[in-house]
Amino acid sequence: MCERMTAIDNSKKLHYHDAVREFKIKDNILIGKEIPINRKSVNISEVLLKTLKSKPNCIGQVDALSGEQDTYADMSERSIKCALWLQKQGVKPGDIIGLCCDNDMNAIIIMLGTMYIGAISNPWDNDLSSMTARYFLSLTSPKIIFAMPSLVPILEEAMKELQMNMKIVVSHKLNGYISVEDILNGHDMNEIIEFKCAKISSPDDVALISLSSGTTGMPKGTEISHSSLYNCLLPVKVTELENHTCLWTHTLRWHYGVQLAFHAILAYSTKILAPCSIILNDDDEAICRFIEKYRVTWFSTEPGMLIRFYKSDLLEKYKLLTLKEIMSTGANLGKKHCLALAKKLSHAFITTGYGSTDSAADVTVMIKGCKPGSIGFVAPNVRIKVTDVETGKTLGANQNGELRLKLPCIMNGYYKRPEETKRAFDSDGWLLSGDIGYYDDDGNVFLIDRISEFILFHGINISTAEIENVLKTHPAVSQVAVIGIPHEIAGQYPKAVVSRMPHKTVTEEELHDLVAKNLPEYCKLRGGVKFLDKLPRTATGKIAKKQLRDMFGN
Repeated sequence: MCERMTAIDNSKKLHYHDAVREFKIKDNILIGKEIPINRKSVNISEVLLKTLKSKPNCIGQVDALSGEQDTYADMSERSIKCALWLQKQGVKPGDIIGLCCDNDMNAIIIMLGTMYIGAISNPWDNDLSSMTARYFLSLTSPKIIFAMPSLVPILEEAMKELQMNMKIVVSHKLNGYISVEDILNGHDMNEIIEFKCAKISSPDDVALISLSSGTTGMPKGTEISHSSLYNCLLPVKVTELENHTCLWTHTLRWHYGVQLAFHAILAYSTKILAPCSIILNDDDEAICRFIEKYRVTWFSTEPGMLIRFYKSDLLEKYKLLTLKEIMSTGANLGKKHCLALAKKLSHAFITTGYGSTDSAADVTVMIKGCKPGSIGFVAPNVRIKVTDVETGKTLGANQNGELRLKLPCIMNGYYKRPEETKRAFDSDGWLLSGDIGYYDDDGNVFLIDRISEFILFHGINISTAEIENVLKTHPAVSQVAVIGIPHEIAGQYPKAVVSRMPHKTVTEEELHDLVAKNLPEYCKLRGGVKFLDKLPRTATGKIAKKQLRDMFGN
């Protein structure tokens, strides 16, 4: 929707996927192409503001429901106004600002305004419970919280219990509270024109406290530096979104959602914003409508939605012909699902990747030529080794072990959790991913499962992901999670928790037979099958297995 150019200098114009191809394997370590990084003290939001000002007429974001548009000029002016208001409230560099909003036009404005003045943005779940509200407030103690009106009673109750008093700014009008609209009014135009972003004192200054997935416990606050955000968006990376109209279902609550939002600005791409209610309620048809209405060319979501796309009749009704690339993130899509989706959407490249909040950047990227079912090749500036879970010994090709990672964009650590930060790395500084996988002779990386998700049955480690992948092949299965049920003699029994596709049926017996026919005897669903209308999820869209274990583990 505007003339394309690159915000960060990129004279060589090497495409990101070409850079991904240039990896090597040395001493059983996968080594991504080395690209120079910037370790200067650069406020990432200053780079973004400069980009917004460079193409004022570029369409930066569009509300999918209303069609309302924001130009780069709109985004720069409103984000500066937000920054000015925060300064007038006494917010200083290093202060934390909570963000608990919908996936709307103001979310990125608030985050940018926070970072402009050197404060730290801390996005939260937008469907807070009382327990999570108390937890987040006590963890980060934000000076100001931007929140949806529906969350105000929960936040007020939590603050009262904790004897805290933070200012709440609501995303829409609510009696007795200042709104985002209010704080963007009353600023002198000279203030806006003369505004300068705060300088940071160190490249390691924290820009973002991003919350981890919380699949195994309460989320940890992951400190992401300005340097990390800057260098995960290298010029070569920016080429990935150039010339695209983008839609993704990852909100700013995800670190990946923040990365994509910044990425789109630097690439002069237009992003289409779908509200959280559509994303959380699995309104797949609405997403398809948005893709067709806005002629989306680049789409990213979690595997569950993509699997539902091809299992339902949606792709008969919506051809999605404008799509050029579909990125599956958050979990492994799997070979069978990747091929099935590619068959129905043959005009689009189906890709996946691997990363985490802790790694704070791409670890692997699937490009054309990678093997279906893999998570791609090692990303530029990344090193991966596979290690024996018991001894830590580095393993070679086609040997299963824990993936350990080194990359320049890695997190600073966990906020207020120094001991957990220390345990996240080995003695040589490699990040312990907690994921089991391997690489083949060609350098394709494959994920098997989380170490914490393996079930121990009579001394045999069973991968829950392996059972889940088989169950997902049934046309009536929408979502599935396999958990371990304690057993006095065997240790644990595998139990499947399943949701069905709309208007389709499947019985417990069918699923037992499916597993028995396709997997070893020890993978049988001895813990049974439980059907739910919908599986609980974490804020980052992953199935909340801890909650399922609490529900069915006894």
